[in-house]
Amino acid sequence: MINDQAPSAPPVRDEAPPVTGSTVGRILAGLLVLAFAAVTGLFAPLTVMASDSCSEGDARMICSAGTQQIVGGLPVGAAFVAALLAVAGMAGRGATAVGCLLAAPCVLVLAWVVSLALASA
Repeated sequence: MINDQAPSAPPVRDEAPPVTGSTVGRILAGLLVLAFAAVTGLFAPLTVMASDSCSEGDARMICSAGTQQIVGGLPVGAAFVAALLAVAGMAGRGATAVGCLLAAPCVLVLAWVVSLALASA
């Protein structure tokens, strides 16, 4: 005799519990990137002071007005973009969040390299 009224087994859930270590790590990395963005936005534009020694006929690249604007504005813009990427990385999950957190310091380092290269040329 077959018993059709036997209780069925509870469904198996395939969900993993949230990993809080990755969330904490993502937030710490984002805060470090935000600090780096703040330092970049505040101090990297000061590399434009390399033009203090420019005279009227100086042919160095930093002595042109366009280069001075790039050296002064690029780090501020990069700091803003990096801060947005850091916040998106802290708020998101998965590969997109990690990508944002990896791209943000790259933007900042690129801004420093370009500004210092233009200021020293």
